[in-house]
Amino acid sequence: MAQSQPGASLDAWLAHLETLHPQKIDLELLRARTVAQRLGLLPAAMTTITVAGTNGKGSCVAALAALLKARGYLVGCYTSPHLLNFNERITIDQTPASDGEIITAFEAIEDSRQDISLSYFEFATLASLYLFKRAGVDFQVLEVGLGGRLDAVNIVDADACVITSIGVDHTEWLGDTRELIAIEKAGVARAGRPAVVAEQDPPGTLMPELSDIGARGVSLGRDWQREHDRLLLPDGTERQLPDLPSLQASNLAAAVTVLSVLGEPMSQEIISRALVTLSIPGRQQQLMYGERNWLLDVAHNEEAVTVLARLLEVDGSGSPCHAVFGAMVDKPLRAMMARLAPAIASWHLPLHQGVARAAPPEDLKTMIVELDRGAEVYCHESPQAAFQAAQSGSEPGDRILVFGSFVTVGAQLECLQRAQSGRETLN
Repeated sequence: MAQSQPGASLDAWLAHLETLHPQKIDLELLRARTVAQRLGLLPAAMTTITVAGTNGKGSCVAALAALLKARGYLVGCYTSPHLLNFNERITIDQTPASDGEIITAFEAIEDSRQDISLSYFEFATLASLYLFKRAGVDFQVLEVGLGGRLDAVNIVDADACVITSIGVDHTEWLGDTRELIAIEKAGVARAGRPAVVAEQDPPGTLMPELSDIGARGVSLGRDWQREHDRLLLPDGTERQLPDLPSLQASNLAAAVTVLSVLGEPMSQEIISRALVTLSIPGRQQQLMYGERNWLLDVAHNEEAVTVLARLLEVDGSGSPCHAVFGAMVDKPLRAMMARLAPAIASWHLPLHQGVARAAPPEDLKTMIVELDRGAEVYCHESPQAAFQAAQSGSEPGDRILVFGSFVTVGAQLECLQRAQSGRETLN
């Protein structure tokens, strides 16, 4: 039988979910699919778009939500992880689900799972599907958490999927080459349904795998084209994409393309209106505080850090750049730091208490010093201490770059928000 329910607060429920399953990451579909069927969530009653890939998934999901809302549809979006609070993961009409709504979903899942053990991510995925069905959304857009083929999101047979990009990440579960990882990502596709590939030069295994599945591959460079802000869709229609410094045009283009092949073409007016103000917290997000230019980006793999480094190179402001950095121990830490090290005047490495996978600041410091023996590197006992040190150790006009894990960026964003509201005083 299912364990007793934890109480009234969402925080209590989330703590409860952390204890339910012996493995935080357990890639298989039977458990989640069985509970979803008990809850009447399968097959999905609404049009479903699944978004997989190494980078750019969140941007693509946000673009899809904005475009579909502009067309008058009610849209549910599921993303992970979150920056500041769990509610960000489940949105309906671009509004995060309330604590009460999420608790209601959790209670229904707990009652239905009986003796089935579910992971935290499986619980979250099922909660999103439950709330989307209850709200009667027209579309649900589901971001794949890890891989594709065995991710809990893949219990839903999507009407279309997007594969944004493929990099070497999560090698313990997905394989250690782009070719192997591509096979896992392709697993979200379905026979006879479109699979939009948004990478110009995907691994050689991707298109053959989509063909073996029977999916209708819609490949960038073959079936649709993008050059800067110009998009040529598979039906020959041309569209212009707005210039959004914080979001890559390839992810916006993929969103427009998948809707086109689903029979939901977007007019130029809708594209311009829906996307021109689109921004996502933690994605090349720029904030001013204390006369410093803060840039926050959840670049937590080598490919994403490379994009971030290019942004700094193009910016060419000449102002000193100070970094607040933290990442999980299973990431290519040395390569990530090496890519940005030439641009960094000082490093601030916060300790994240209670995050078992977080790389210890002392280990990161050792790697940075090996890369640059003259580097200024400081370890801090908390995110708050790192925030204060980065601010006080810089000058007006300097840039402070926060990058790495969602945990790191989220903690610094929270510090910034507290400081801007006057709830946190710099020493």
